[in-house]
Amino acid sequence: MANERPLTAADLTRILRVYLRIVEELPPDTDTGFLDAQGHVHFLPDVGRKLRAARAAAGDLARISKPGEDR
Repeated sequence: MANERPLTAADLTRILRVYLRIVEELPPDTDTGFLDAQGHVHFLPDVGRKLRAARAAAGDLARISKPGEDR
């Protein structure tokens, strides 16, 4: 695990903005984290991989749907 350090409000704001931009591109039913019994939010570490897969799938669908293109 990386070295732990406190986050300022500005740090957390930057992190959450990036995370939100990533999550907004994913299909709405993609698992990105969970809320535990104590009410703490946990973000899944593989969100970047899911985003790359979603982008690749969207690109494949776009190529397939173009008329007159070889398949």
